[in-house]
Amino acid sequence: MMKLGIIRCMQTEDYCPGTADFKAIRNKTSIFENVDEDIEIIGFINCGGCPGKKSILSTPF
Repeated sequence: MMKLGIIRCMQTEDYCPGTADFKAIRNKTSIFENVDEDIEIIGFINCGGCPGKKSILSTPF
């Protein structure tokens, strides 16, 4: 059995609930089409955000 954890981009979580990911896993389509074994989802979280986006922007001198 393949164990799978999904880490998704925090910037897309408002409009992407992950349903397409679960459908692709269930139907073994897309990247999962060559997986012969059962797939167990063991985690589904977001990345926590890009640290660069939270930094203070410097002003040019």
